[in-house]
Amino acid sequence: ARRHYVEPVVQHDLGSMEYACSHCGALHWLREKLSDSPKRSPRFRMCCKLGEVCIPLLQRPPEFLHRLFTSMDPQAKEFRENISQYNSALAFTSVGVSIDDTVNQRGRGPPIFRIHGELKHWSGTLLPREGVAPSYAQLYILDPHTALAYRMQRNENLSHQTMEALQTLLRTVNPYSHIYQHAYEVLRHYPDAQEFSISLRVMPGQDRRRYNLPTADEVAAIVPGDGIQAVDRRDIILSLRGGEARQAGGLQRISDGHAAYAPLHYVLLFPQGQSGWH
Repeated sequence: ARRHYVEPVVQHDLGSMEYACSHCGALHWLREKLSDSPKRSPRFRMCCKLGEVCIPLLQRPPEFLHRLFTSMDPQAKEFRENISQYNSALAFTSVGVSIDDTVNQRGRGPPIFRIHGELKHWSGTLLPREGVAPSYAQLYILDPHTALAYRMQRNENLSHQTMEALQTLLRTVNPYSHIYQHAYEVLRHYPDAQEFSISLRVMPGQDRRRYNLPTADEVAAIVPGDGIQAVDRRDIILSLRGGEARQAGGLQRISDGHAAYAPLHYVLLFPQGQSGWH
């Protein structure tokens, strides 16, 4: 029988990715160089636009967290094995996503995280609904012992010692911890607290350029009203128990254009609450 013709596989080799940009140090393949630059001293534009875009390096994490990231002791190994669970337990916001696990049922390779639709970050109210246990940012307005008890109740497999140390660290160095606590103190002293909200926003007059956003303690502003009136879609509205403007369950979707989008959820990557896109 005649065999079907199969197009031969042509090898395409770009060589080693070892050519560093002279401005930012990003590594490239040689073929990515600008056409008018020589091979001996290639220049690249796609990484930093020839030095016009300057992205600061991430801050070194606090010493305890740095040790958990780098050490080979048992506590650090346990932390890295469960880092996603630790982060979720300590995050201010939740993630809404439809996960497709079927891709991991076909082989023995490394696990793959595949989703359907969008990856969404959600912010809840400062107080839980009646009869519902507090979670996420709501835990930051509780006293540390109570908050730790709730976190460990949901994560019994994690180290109590590590969770307590991380919680103490974030309550100390993360500016959003203080912002949420302050927001709660402000709102609960209003006579009609349910009719007021606090908005986390980039303040007027601040530079809105992508990599030059204000720090966390510069983005809090009190917005009178019940949150139903028109506000910038990038605002994060904080209220005690929510209102008609919120989704069912008191959730508000956070715009990925907000400076706090990443640091409010990935608290172990940005423990100091660094603003911007990463």
